[in-house]
Amino acid sequence: MDDTATKKILVIDDEVYIRDSVIGFLEDFGFEVIDAENGKIGLERFEKDKPDLVLCDLRMPEMDGLEVLAKVRQQSSKIPIIIVSGAGNISDTVEALRLGAWDYIIKPIQDMNVLYHAVSKAFERAEFILEKNQYQKDLEKANVELKISLETLERTQNQLVQSEKMAALGGLVAGVAHEINTPVGVGVTAASFLDTKTTELKKTYSSGELKKSDLESYFKTVEEVSHSILINMERAAELISSFKQVAVDQSSENRRRFNLKEYINEILLSLRPRYKNTSHKIQVNCEENIELNSFPGAFSQILNNMIMNSLIHGFKGLENGIIQLDIMRQKDAVIQFVYKDNGNGMTPEQKERIFDPFYTTMRGKGGTGLGMSIVFNIVTQTLKGSIDCESSLNKGVCFTMKFPEFWEES
Repeated sequence: MDDTATKKILVIDDEVYIRDSVIGFLEDFGFEVIDAENGKIGLERFEKDKPDLVLCDLRMPEMDGLEVLAKVRQQSSKIPIIIVSGAGNISDTVEALRLGAWDYIIKPIQDMNVLYHAVSKAFERAEFILEKNQYQKDLEKANVELKISLETLERTQNQLVQSEKMAALGGLVAGVAHEINTPVGVGVTAASFLDTKTTELKKTYSSGELKKSDLESYFKTVEEVSHSILINMERAAELISSFKQVAVDQSSENRRRFNLKEYINEILLSLRPRYKNTSHKIQVNCEENIELNSFPGAFSQILNNMIMNSLIHGFKGLENGIIQLDIMRQKDAVIQFVYKDNGNGMTPEQKERIFDPFYTTMRGKGGTGLGMSIVFNIVTQTLKGSIDCESSLNKGVCFTMKFPEFWEES
């Protein structure tokens, strides 16, 4: 994150050792940090010092965190507020997120890198919202012929911000908020791409060189990118509901009927920006008539994690990776879902630990090691199925998943 020295953070917590540790950690990264020992003093410091971000505990004397949040939101709807909550305060934290908090951190904070990640993402999001608002003002000056497309873009951008809030809520109850970042990130990337294309079109229009073919190309881009953003925002919302239940070993409440092949194609469309500039290919072999009354968010997360694993790990150093999905209905109403890639494969140790929580070969490089553990939980708990892995070095991977086509209501 750039220019941290200009960022001022207010830390409100009644526990001295937590304040001191947070202050010391943030100051090491160049932030200016001010603190308060309770909500009342914290609100006074907020009004006086105008911080760029607030870290606020919930349970405090004088004035609790929810009241601080409400009063801060009365003054500013855009200031990032991150809740610091004990594990027993989940209901209060959910209420805080509903009222406008941007994120949460469970305390005691075991890994201070979690704090830095949350602060960094909050500032990035604030910058994105600022740019988005400016972008919307610029769009208002665009050609009248683009009005319908621009209105669609504005709606999808608002959905993006709302989905980010929902991602924080899903992470609170499931402990896997980072898994929501992929669809949100794809949406941001798509919106940024559309922003660039709009700027290019405006320059062409201003120069008097705008042609009908330019407009037609732009309209096609708007249609494709807006659809991609909408798919990702809808998928993020479904993932939140699904993961909320997986984390506490319960079945998701959001079950609906869908065609498996059609839904897989939608997932691949939303992931296309992540691999479209490579030579990698994804092949789908799925029966046309597999209709499931199931949890689409579960399938979305499974594919997302597996495909990103292939792109990041399996195809590292390779130019022509191939991912193959083979889905078929077997006897006894069992669906077999086979995922293969022709990538680097795994060592025996990696294969043995692939489903272990927090196991990653990219420690310190952004890997958390939760992706395949979550896949395992989704397949075995949410889908009531099984998953097996076969792999060896330089021979790719093969995951075979089996799950019932129909479930008995519990």
